[in-house]
Amino acid sequence: MEINPTKKNTTLYKLAFCIAAAILLLIIWMVFIAKNTKPDECILNFLSYHVSASRTNAMNVITFFGNHSFLIPGTFLVIAFFLLQKNKQDALRVLIVALSSLGLMSLLKSLFHRPRPINPLVDGITNFSFPSGHAYMSVAFFGLLIYYISLRLKARWWKPVLICVLLLIIFLIGFSRVYLRVHYTTDVLAGWIFGSLWVVLCLAILDKLFNKRSAT
Repeated sequence: MEINPTKKNTTLYKLAFCIAAAILLLIIWMVFIAKNTKPDECILNFLSYHVSASRTNAMNVITFFGNHSFLIPGTFLVIAFFLLQKNKQDALRVLIVALSSLGLMSLLKSLFHRPRPINPLVDGITNFSFPSGHAYMSVAFFGLLIYYISLRLKARWWKPVLICVLLLIIFLIGFSRVYLRVHYTTDVLAGWIFGSLWVVLCLAILDKLFNKRSAT
């Protein structure tokens, strides 16, 4: 009996989606229902022993790539790239994912209403902590780049290298938020998962809509 590869991949994606959603629910239960913040506090305390001026400067540089000052121009550049290629559908995909991610992330912060860690290493942070906006939006931006690289890039050697680099950037941005004491680890994990689930969901819905429109 032969197994359809497409059907097999779809099943794996659904399984990964369910596992990610289950982990997210576990984090929400632990933080907001069980009120267990010991793991978060232990990680912050551990990192506090390794704080130095040079490391803090490095983390400030890394965290910039998850900031709106970088992500907004970056998003417009990607949209402009697709428009120059006369690829309106992909340009629209990027715009919809970016705007909807920003809106959902802001809604989630207001909904969970979690205060930030005390004694941050940077100033000017005023909104709520859960989920991490930097983690969420870095997945929305760099995750989309990974999606397009995996689909469109033909160079066999460059594809895995670029994907690994982008995944490393996403990880380092999240780590920098914990190091700088502006987020708990669970904030970052939730940001990654929320962002991943939302991007996958958006792309699936948009693909169906575009395919249906093309068919008609």
